[in-house]
Amino acid sequence: MDLRHLLESAAELIGSLTPSLIGSAVAQAWKPALPFRQRFLQWVVGSTVSYYATIAIIAVTGWNHFAAQSIAFAVALLAFDATPRIAKAAIDTLTSVPGRLADRFLPKKD
Repeated sequence: MDLRHLLESAAELIGSLTPSLIGSAVAQAWKPALPFRQRFLQWVVGSTVSYYATIAIIAVTGWNHFAAQSIAFAVALLAFDATPRIAKAAIDTLTSVPGRLADRFLPKKD
């Protein structure tokens, strides 16, 4: 593999993650008492969620990268705090699906 190609790919990856990492850092500034473990976790969650959300936004809307990066910043800003609530809502919804399907399609017991 060509070193120049590898460096270009690394620069592109860093460039795409920069808005997400900055958004996570700004979110951490509002919480000065976070331990290092929580800060690291917030960076990982914020940048990961934001990265994939940005890819989805570009794919769905066709917006340019500047608009998507602005949204990536906002998503990273909110992702760490929103993730537990979203996970809980998804788990609650998924665990209620079998019961709702049974109520809808199986005969009622008298």
